[in-house]
Amino acid sequence: MAQLINGKEIADNFCRDIASKVKLVMCRGVFPKIAVLNAGDDPSSEIYIEKKVALAKSVGILSEVYKYSSNVSQEELASQIQKLNADASVHGILLQSPLPKGLVFRELVNLIRPDKDVDGLTTINQGRLFSGEPGIVPCTPLGVLHLIYYVHKSIAGLHAVVLGRSSIVGRPLSQLLLNANCTVTLLHSYSKNLPEICKTADILVSAIGSPRFVEQSFVKPGATIIDVGISRIEENGGKKTVGDVDFEEVFPIAGAITPVPNGVGPMTVAYLMDNVLQLACC
Repeated sequence: MAQLINGKEIADNFCRDIASKVKLVMCRGVFPKIAVLNAGDDPSSEIYIEKKVALAKSVGILSEVYKYSSNVSQEELASQIQKLNADASVHGILLQSPLPKGLVFRELVNLIRPDKDVDGLTTINQGRLFSGEPGIVPCTPLGVLHLIYYVHKSIAGLHAVVLGRSSIVGRPLSQLLLNANCTVTLLHSYSKNLPEICKTADILVSAIGSPRFVEQSFVKPGATIIDVGISRIEENGGKKTVGDVDFEEVFPIAGAITPVPNGVGPMTVAYLMDNVLQLACC
């Protein structure tokens, strides 16, 4: 039976450390601050931003949200990003996704100064990661790595399989694992023999957003399973939040596993705060 990796508890402990460091930085006259740009009326974005603002407040980080309607222009958002780039009181800038139809996320995010790119999504910061140079790393991959190290003192030589190749999770996480001397296999929608390959993994991370896709047949007994996916499904006449992994099936044979919710999610927001702190200390 698997060890349950309680991401909420681990994130709470990590945030207490962040709060202590924020106090030390403030004693030196630096007040870490994040600016969030939110365009449109996506309900999930509103919830995520509320959580980010609440956590920022709890650890002593200042925050400001810039709310725009769904008919905001690319030029208006670009202008606001440039203003924030020039504002010395702002250490981190976050462009909330998804954006309304017609706006180009990649173009806008690349306008953010790399030293204010709190999400690590600019081409420059992602290039630094893949080149092995220091820079800001996307928050979810950092949170995943933290949870993996909660189970393993060392992951050098282990085989890690990552399901999903997004620039937010799959690709940067694969690079982080490579940097930690894992053997890494990155799988995606065109990959063949998924269950057979996944079953060779000592560490299996799924970030594809497909409910209960990973079944027992995908899992090597004793493997560490990190479930990044989150979906809302209809079940027994109501709504239920589930991950990419069929938790009930996999739990009996895994060595360790994250739940959904309260697995990777809290770690993602915690590392957003940590990235703000790192940028404030630059």
